Amino acid sequence: MNNSKILFISLIAIIYASSATADQSTDSGLYLSGGVGQNWIQSGIPEENTTVLKLAVGWQFTPNVSVELGYNDFGKFPGPTVAYTDFDMTGVSAAIVGHLPITSTIALLGKVGQVWWSTDSSFFFFNRSGGANESGTLSFSEEDVLVGVGLSFELTNQIEIDLEYNQYEFGFPNHPNFDNDNSALIVSLRYEL
Repeated sequence: MNNSKILFISLIAIIYASSATADQSTDSGLYLSGGVGQNWIQSGIPEENTTVLKLAVGWQFTPNVSVELGYNDFGKFPGPTVAYTDFDMTGVSAAIVGHLPITSTIALLGKVGQVWWSTDSSFFFFNRSGGANESGTLSFSEEDVLVGVGLSFELTNQIEIDLEYNQYEFGFPNHPNFDNDNSALIVSLRYEL
């Protein structure tokens, strides 16, 4: 038997053994979560893929309902033209998360909430007609809706791996050509205290 088969069988055995004590239907209380994923930005600006980082703290009231506060680093994405530096976007969120246990270790997730985000970009416009050049910074601090779906796999009574797909629609007031839809696929490790 080669090493990859032994590693695979060992991993399955560890997951199976640790899931013997896991039970999605008994989850409640405080939890911490950290994740990383891929963010796809569509429309308004050049299409871009960025890495998204997520940190969250939540309280699961029942096995079916929790409230989550999060911090997201959505990464950097290009401005609409070369005259702009990259936009670096971050945000905080508050969401209600629904959990639907389908087995003792697997649950479906649904999320709806609000994200408060901010970003800025510097710009420089060269005036070819002899007037003054223009430079400055565009800064935005806005709020938008977030929705998400996902799966949760409970490894032990305290540790879960969550796979979530979140959708954000970021609107830039007075700059509709910057508006964009972000889709993020995130894998998180959740620790229940």
